[in-house]
Amino acid sequence: MMNRKDFFEYVKDNLKEYLPEKYADANIHLQEVVKKNGLTLTAVIIPEKDSNITPNVYLDSFYQEYRNGKNPDACVGDVADLWIEQMDTDLNVDVNGMMDYGSVRDKLQIRMCDPEKNREWLEDKAVTMHGDFAAYYTVNLSENEDGIASVSVTKALLEAWKIDVQTLHQDAMAADKNRGPVLYSMEEMIESMIYGGEPPENLFEWEKDVDSFAQPMFCMTNEGKMNGASLILHEDIRKQIGEFMKGDFYILPSSIHEILLLPDNGDFDVKALNAMVKEVNATQVSLEEQLSDKVQFCDGRTAVMENAEKREARLEKEKAAAAEKPAEKTGIHGKLEKAKEEMKSEDILGKPKGKTRDTAMVM
Repeated sequence: MMNRKDFFEYVKDNLKEYLPEKYADANIHLQEVVKKNGLTLTAVIIPEKDSNITPNVYLDSFYQEYRNGKNPDACVGDVADLWIEQMDTDLNVDVNGMMDYGSVRDKLQIRMCDPEKNREWLEDKAVTMHGDFAAYYTVNLSENEDGIASVSVTKALLEAWKIDVQTLHQDAMAADKNRGPVLYSMEEMIESMIYGGEPPENLFEWEKDVDSFAQPMFCMTNEGKMNGASLILHEDIRKQIGEFMKGDFYILPSSIHEILLLPDNGDFDVKALNAMVKEVNATQVSLEEQLSDKVQFCDGRTAVMENAEKREARLEKEKAAAAEKPAEKTGIHGKLEKAKEEMKSEDILGKPKGKTRDTAMVM
C-alpha cells in the first residue's frame, strides 16, 4: 500500500489519462495548502491555458478512500470526474473584475473561526472580532449543491477596493441575509433525514414558539446549509430567536455550517455543554469545519451574546461580592447614622464645622 506522499504523486502522474485532451500539456502539480485550525491539505492544481483562475482539488479524502480499500486508479478517475463535473464550469473569472468592488459585493460571505486557533492563518485576512469569534470574508465565485468555490478577502484586496473593514462587514452581512436564514427543529430535521418526505419547517416563517416542541433543540443555518453559522452575528436574528425561545438561550457552535440552540430553562450545566461540544468536535466534525468549543449565552431581551462560562464566573463573583458587603441599615436610625458618618468625614477633610447637612433632608 502506498503512503500518503506516494499516493498523491500517483494521482498527479496519472491524472491526464482521465482528463479531456485540452489538458494534455497542462502543468499538473501538487501544492500544500494551509487551512483553518492548523490543518494542512494537499491539493492538485490543474491549470488550463485560457483560464485566469485555478481551483484546488484536495486529495486527502481520496487518500482515505484508498486506505479503506478503493483501487488507486478508481481514485484517480474520481479526482478527474470531480474536476470535470464541478470545477471545469463557469470559473473563468475576470481577475480585473475582482478589483471592482461593486461587481463582487453581492457575492460576499462571512465565515467564522476561533481566533486563538487561527492567529497566523488570519494575519493577511480582513477580519472583525465578535467576542470568541473572528469573522473573515470571502467572495464566492460559485455556489451550488456540490459546494462553494471562493476567494478569501485579504487586507491587500481590501486596500485595492478602497473600503474599510466596517463597510465590508456590513455589505457581507446583507449578502448573507440574501442566502435565507433558516431555523429548524432538530427533531424534525432528524425525522426528515431518516424517513425522507417533507423538509423541516423554517421556524422563522411559522407562528410557533419553543413550547410547541417536546425536545427543545434547534438548528440555525442558511438555505444552502453552507457556512451558515455566521448568521448568529446578526442582532436582529438573535432577537428573533429570543422571541421564539421566550427568553435567554444557549448557542452551541457545532460547525462552521450551522449552530445549535437551546433555551435557558435552568436544566443545562454550562461546563457539561462545553464538554459535549468539545467531544463532538473531536469525534464527529472534520478539523476544517470546526468552529469553536466555546458555548455562548444570549440574552433574549437585549440580544447580547457572550461566553457562557465566563458569564457564569462573572455572576458568581458578583454574587460573592454582594454577600460580603455589610447590610446597609434602613429606616430613620440608619439614615441618622449615615448622616453622622458624613459629618465626621467632612471634619476629617477639614471642612468648616457647623456647616452640616440638614438631617431633615437626609430623612
